[in-house]
Formats: sequence, C-alpha cells, structure tokens
Amino acid sequence: MMHNIFIILFRTFIGYILLVISMKVMGKREIGQLSIFDFLIVLSISDIMIIGVENFDQSIWYFIAPLVMIVLLQKIVSLIELKLPIIRDHLDGEEKVIINQGKIVLKSMIKEKYNMNDLYTQLRNLNVRSIEEVEYAILETNGKLSVFTYAENKEHIFPLPLIVSGKINYVNLKLAGKNKKWLKQELAKQGIDAKEVYGASLANNKLQVVKYLN
Repeated sequence: MMHNIFIILFRTFIGYILLVISMKVMGKREIGQLSIFDFLIVLSISDIMIIGVENFDQSIWYFIAPLVMIVLLQKIVSLIELKLPIIRDHLDGEEKVIINQGKIVLKSMIKEKYNMNDLYTQLRNLNVRSIEEVEYAILETNGKLSVFTYAENKEHIFPLPLIVSGKINYVNLKLAGKNKKWLKQELAKQGIDAKEVYGASLANNKLQVVKYLN
C-alpha cells in the first residue's frame, strides 16, 4: 500500500514537471492568452497526466510518450500557422467586429454564436454602460471583448491591426476608412514591400510596421 502511494506521488511530481515544461515550450503565459485550439491541447495534456497517475501499475512511459507527442504536434502546428495564416484562421479563428460606431454588427454576432447577454455582460465588466458609448468592439480569438469607446478615442490613438501574420485584415481596413491601394501606398512611402510585412497597425493615422525577420 505504502509502495503504491510513493509511486502515485512520484508520477504526480513528474507529471507536474512535464506540464510546466510543456507550457514553457508552448510559449504561453496564462490561460487567458490561449486560443481554443491551444486550450484543448492543455486539457488533453491534463487528461494524460491523470491517466498516468491512476494507472500506476503500468510503465510511466505510457503517459510520458503521448504527452511529449502532443506538445511536439502543437509546436509543428504553430510553425505551420506562422507560414500559412489561413491555417491559423481555421484553427484559432479570427477576431470579429461586434460593434461598429455605436451599432451592433449582427452578422458577426450570428456567425460567432455570440448573444446579447454575452455582449452586455462583457460591457458591464468593462464599466461600459451603453452600446452607444462604444466606437468599436472586437471579439478576440480567445473570447474576450476589446472595447474602444468614443471618450477614449477622441484622438484615435488605439492601434487598429491592418496586417496580421502577413495577411491583410480587410475588416479593419474598412473600419479605418482605408483600402488596399492606400495600404500599399503607405508601405511604399516607407520603402517597404507588402511581402516583407509581418504585421502593421494604424494609430494616430500613422502606419506602424513590423517586418519579417531576415
């Protein structure tokens, strides 16, 4: 009996160490930053740990091997997402504009299955009393609502992502009152080709660019 307890404690300790290492390898700092896909990965790792501890009569490699495999698969998928943003959009989803200039974008809400109760709850949590106070509200891929009120945006200082992972965000481009031609012209003014851009955001009517690493 005492021998089994020591085995369970040892496996729990090993599982904890592996989970910490896994989270470090995945490069995430907190659950709130995880996409749905990454969150499912974490749940899978946790389940494998539990199985490994419960089945202490089997070899410890029966739960270490699949845990390592899942982490490796997650890293491979992350690398693919960097190279192919369209894959990332399918796995992690895209941010959606829920409120545009004080008006609800119903099409986005229906597509994301995001109801009015969810919207009002998140607005209250951000101390926003009315939808009319909101200039833009964006539903992020992790389910959080980013809200920019008219009062905060008098000088339009908030950064609006126009290019994300090398892909133009046409929704945000339209929100900014710009188009693809304008974007290319602004990049050309800075001597930058669109293919060199990893990310670009608009703040104070100025385009801030992050280029791919050479």
